[in-house]
Amino acid sequence: MSDKKNAKKANSAVQCLIGNGIEFNGDLTFSGGLHVDGRVIGSIESKPGESARMTLSNEGIIDGSVRTCDAEINGTINGDVHATGSVVLHPQSHVNGNVYYERIEIRRGACINGKLIATHEKGQKSSILNKLNPVRKSA
Repeated sequence: MSDKKNAKKANSAVQCLIGNGIEFNGDLTFSGGLHVDGRVIGSIESKPGESARMTLSNEGIIDGSVRTCDAEINGTINGDVHATGSVVLHPQSHVNGNVYYERIEIRRGACINGKLIATHEKGQKSSILNKLNPVRKSA
């Protein structure tokens, strides 16, 4: 199996679960997969340099910032979301903060009270941004 497939498989496995009815107070650092059904009061951050995925269910609430590789959001986040990979905002999601992303998918009904900020390699724009804002040459 290729390294990409292994990373994706490890990324989808849940190593930590904050269950419905659970309230976690404090900052949380994780690796692999994190699934939140309850409430986290504090920041959530994946270990630097590791592929990680945070999933927030529609009952889940996070009062703090999130830093991870990939984020799938169904519930409420009161803070900024920083994803080095992809962000998926489902119809029930509410983000009260800025969303920093490499790739994003926004489903109808998702609510964002903040800015969407694409993060790419320094000095590079995505191909869609290049098409929308082509560099004009002076005559």
